[in-house]
Amino acid sequence: MKQSKTPKALCWAAVLCAAALAVLRVVILKTSFEENGLLPVGSLAQPLTVLAAACCFAVLCLLALRLNRLPGTEACFSRSPVSLFLRLAAAILVFFGALTTILNGTETTVQRIAAFSGLAAALAMLWTALSPDRGSSLFWLRLVTALYTAAALILRFRDWSHDPLIIHIVPLLLTWTCCMVETMLLTGFPLKAGHRRSGVLFGLAGAVFLCSLLPDYLLGLRTDLPDLLSLLGLVLWGAEAAGSLLRRDVQDEEAIEKEEVIAKN
Repeated sequence: MKQSKTPKALCWAAVLCAAALAVLRVVILKTSFEENGLLPVGSLAQPLTVLAAACCFAVLCLLALRLNRLPGTEACFSRSPVSLFLRLAAAILVFFGALTTILNGTETTVQRIAAFSGLAAALAMLWTALSPDRGSSLFWLRLVTALYTAAALILRFRDWSHDPLIIHIVPLLLTWTCCMVETMLLTGFPLKAGHRRSGVLFGLAGAVFLCSLLPDYLLGLRTDLPDLLSLLGLVLWGAEAAGSLLRRDVQDEEAIEKEEVIAKN
């Protein structure tokens, strides 16, 4: 099989990239900042962070392009108990993230709308996970999640734009962007218009960039738990979808090889 090793290589690349970005993030946070919280003049921390993220995404992109280009239908997704558990866990994380935000109080109407849209997205994710329907109704459920991620990204970007240091927002921006793109890509599968390679790429990339963000929370630099819960849920949702698409790629490769063997005999 010409491409049978690509899914495994892609998974290993994602793990190695996640580990590398996480280690780099810890080193930068521990060594690059001065006592006043700013970077010294001439520091390479910011360009190095952006360059490392770009290189990791490029590696994942090159490997994803080697995957089979098969019809992007809802049948690509697994209905196994493990997949169901992961989807339910993702929906619950998003739900509690949005609920915690509401209970903590919101300052503006826009933030309230975003928080309640998070609840709607979590319920849509829950319904999608439990629904046996593979038809167009899933499109509307997944569209709710996609709209939530887009609204959440826009809202958070307004806050991030006030930060003078790009290095503070790069992991968050990349993770939320991958989640938004992934949820939008997933809306196409119920309509038989899904893109398998892109779905795998952004699902894994979101998980990789999340790993580069976790040191911020582990070192106490970020404490916004609701945001982390929502992000964990969305990343888990996308990573599970990417895993299903990768498994289907291997299964289809094996089926194609068997057909070729039978045809030769």
